[in-house]
Formats: sequence, structure tokens, C-alpha cells
Amino acid sequence: MLQVLIVDDEPWVAYGIAHMIDWNSLGYEIIGEVYDGQHALEMITELLPDLVISDIRMPGLSGIELLERIRGLQLETKVILVSGYTDFEYAQKAIRYGAFDYLVKQIDATKLEEAIHRLTVEMNRKREAYEEYNLLQGDLFEWLNPANKFTIEDFQVNQEVTGMLPDYRFICCLYPADSSPGIAEGRHQYPHLSVTSLRTGYDKISLLLNYDEHMEPLELLDFITNELSDARYIGISAIGGATTPISRLYQESEIVMFSACFHQTEQLAHYKPPVISTLIRKCLLKLEQSIKEKDNIQVEVLLEQISEECRHSLIYIDQIAIIYNQVISIIHKYHHQLSPDNELEFLSYEQIIRMYHTPEQLFTRMKSLLEQLSEQDIHVSNEAVEKIIAYINSRYMHDLSLSEIAKMFHLSLGYLSTLIKKETGVTYSEYIMHKRLSMAKELLGDSSLSVAEVVEQIGYKDYYHFNKLFKKNFGITPSQYRKI
Repeated sequence: MLQVLIVDDEPWVAYGIAHMIDWNSLGYEIIGEVYDGQHALEMITELLPDLVISDIRMPGLSGIELLERIRGLQLETKVILVSGYTDFEYAQKAIRYGAFDYLVKQIDATKLEEAIHRLTVEMNRKREAYEEYNLLQGDLFEWLNPANKFTIEDFQVNQEVTGMLPDYRFICCLYPADSSPGIAEGRHQYPHLSVTSLRTGYDKISLLLNYDEHMEPLELLDFITNELSDARYIGISAIGGATTPISRLYQESEIVMFSACFHQTEQLAHYKPPVISTLIRKCLLKLEQSIKEKDNIQVEVLLEQISEECRHSLIYIDQIAIIYNQVISIIHKYHHQLSPDNELEFLSYEQIIRMYHTPEQLFTRMKSLLEQLSEQDIHVSNEAVEKIIAYINSRYMHDLSLSEIAKMFHLSLGYLSTLIKKETGVTYSEYIMHKRLSMAKELLGDSSLSVAEVVEQIGYKDYYHFNKLFKKNFGITPSQYRKI
């Protein structure tokens, strides 16, 4: 029996799904009903169900976030998301994030059964693929491990293959989940090209090619055009020789393939040695200082610059993983007490490509995490407080709401209000009023300005309101003050 976990913050909805169809006759059993995303994640990691049916909108950990966590943990669990009619676009986005399907409330039993039948077909096909091809087990993982120096020549001896031509490349192909690769696993011989095809993932085929780059330069392109046209993304390694570590060529092809997928660029990509971006290096140095000083405005600016450089320069996914992990390391360095809600884990590039589909998604998530940390942090540096007060002092004569300042400095409204009162001794509105009235006294000394002009310059629109405030605070009217 395949196991199913149902997640919905409305217990009666979860109960309805559990009793809507005859699960046992379809080969499934309900192992539990959970009413919040965080508890669901704990059960999923413990029980490893085959299928999770989850509502999209839930307090705390949403269905989308739950899906991201499952993908980040590299679990094989399939996810069907349930949405209301107003969540339709959100649900479509969820499919792109890796959900198997979505169902629209009120759930129709027929559509639920259809989804389960399609899932069963896919899972059976996946199981058969793993059973038919067992090279993924044992030696292959070791050979392709980056730490292993196993050479192409060693691989050929092990596989009883003779390389007759001087050049080797690895090609890594990513296929749509609902399609089958056009080339079968095993060895294939072409007129001027020898190919060993290996399944290196459920939707991934890797090929070791042996040919002569100088004598038959078009042979490679002809092979790709004729045999690999069904692949969504194709990554081609640099050229190697018989003594080249096989893991190096494999990793080059995988990195460039995943990078093309992540940046959503062309189908075919060739590996080139990465050039470390000077701009990103400088931004990371500035970012550490800004995180240390809790300068949230600058943090957001720098993250956007890094994100834009990654997009513009098509930075490889392994380099993006290094950048991401450097930022996480900086956060851990200066935020010693992290909330359990902020799971700032280090990620490999394989995990990043599963959890996020574009650089924008990755860096938006990082900005969101830093915003949450800013609100949770009970200490704001003196420098940050000074910047907030300085900003208010430079803008108090304009319409400036506390919520605008909170948004700008990535602080909660309540926390910013408390911070300002602690720093100034008065509330935000009182502080603005005192600053304006103090400036009014200075401007009233200029006889060329009318009282109405003074009122306008300090940010008030109502003369009578200003007149009342002035007299209440100083005991006399503005006109009387001017005569002193």
C-alpha cells in the first residue's frame, strides 16, 4: 500500500478528503490527518509518505512552503495541492515548483480519483525505471563523486570498453518529468562517435562521448540534434582525455545543464571555466558589514545587486550555491539566536535547483529571511538607530508615516514605534510635532515669510491646527511669538 498524509487547517476538509474515495481499492492507505504545515513537515520527515495532499493557504507554513521544504530535503514524496477558486494562479505556480497536481475546492471525487490514477501510473513507471537500470547503485555514485580521481580510462577498463579516439566529453540531459529519453541506456556506436549512456537520475541521462574533435567537429552536433532533441536542457562538458577524472567532466556537464535550467536560457549550453565576478566579491564584503550593522536598506540593495549580476552574467549554479552559503554563514555569524521558523541551512547546488527555479526566487527568499530576522532581533545597532533618526530628521517636514519608515528599514511597525520612543523619549507623532514646532520658531524669525508660508514649509496643511499646537506648547500664538 502507498501511504497518504492529508494536511489542511480545516479538520472537516481533511476528514472529507480521507473519506471521499475508496483509497484501499486504489492501493493507498491514509496514515494521518494534520492541521498545520509545521506539524505536517515533522510527520513527513518521520513517516516518509508516498503522497501528501495539502491545502495551499494555511497559517504558519503554507502548502507552497511545505512543498519547498520537501523538495529541499530531496524526499521522493509527491504533493497534490488543494486551492480555492481565488488561488488558481497560485496553484498553477505551485505546479511549476514541483507539485504533482492541484485540486480546486470543492473537491470532486472523480477528479481526485483521476489524479490518483495518474500518480499511480507515474510512480509505477518510475519504479520500473529504477529496477531496469541499476548502474546508479554501487560503483557509479563513487565514480562520479567529485572527490574521486577515477579516470575515464579506469571507467573504460571497468566497463570493458576501448576508447579508440582521443577526445572525451560528458553530456548531461534533463528531460520533462512526463517523457522518456530518446536514447536508451548502454553503449551505442556511430560512424565517428562512441557513446556510453548512463541514467544518473529519474529525469536525467548522462552520456560519455569518445570522438575526434579535430577530425570530425560536426559529429557531436549531429548526434545532439538527432538523438537528444527531446531533452529540455543539455549541458556539455569541456574536452578531456583518457587520464581526465571522469567526475570532473560529469560535474561540468551537470553544472552547465542545471545552470541553463536555473537561468531559463537556451536548451544547449557548453561549459566554460567560471570567472569570479569582482562585483559580487565586493558586494559580499559590503553585505557582511551591512548585516553586522543591521543596515537593512543597504542589505536589500546589495542582495539585489548580487541577484542582478547572477542573472546578467549567467553565473553557474555551483557558484550561486557558494554565494548563497557565504551569505548564510554571515547571517549565522551575526545572528546568534535564530528563531526555529528560520531554517537557514547550507545548500548544495542540487538542493537549490530543486527548491528554487530562478535566481529571483532564491534571492527573494533570502531577503524575506533577513526581514524576518530584523523583526525578531531585539537589539538594533546604535548605527542603525542613528540612521533611522537621521532619516526622520531629514524628512519630518514631509508627509512621512511610521509604516513607510518601518517598511524602508525592514522593521515591524510595533518594534519601530518602541525603538523611537526608547531613543527620543517620546512617541513618533510627538517627535515629529516637536521637530516641526522647533523649526517653526526659527522660520518665524524671518519676517519675509508669512505665518501661512511657515506652516507650509514645516509640513502642516491646516493653519488653525498649527496655531492650536503652537499655543498649547509655547503658551502664545505664532503671531504673538513673532512680535517678541
